[in-house]
Amino acid sequence: MSAERFLRVYKKFYFDELKAHTLLYGALSGSCSNCRTMDIKLDVLQCPSCKNVFKYIGFINPREHLPKMLKIAHDRPDITFIDYDDFKKIEGELRAKDILG
Repeated sequence: MSAERFLRVYKKFYFDELKAHTLLYGALSGSCSNCRTMDIKLDVLQCPSCKNVFKYIGFINPREHLPKMLKIAHDRPDITFIDYDDFKKIEGELRAKDILG
């Protein structure tokens, strides 16, 4: 019998839409990628400041949070996990493009 596993899947997104609805999660708490509000817990469904619903979660260290990810995937099948490094790379590229014109 095979166990359920997480596997990265590549999908096209409009970054502005993704950024508006992403919770970025570190070691102990998260932040809203839209308005930068800090200290958001994983069980929060929307940002307490900007009220955007979280549709995506990016973990800084996914291996460290695998048990939490399994629970979230079970409790909230609508959530999509995104790669934190990809998110930050694209965010940096877009910021540089805006600055440089």
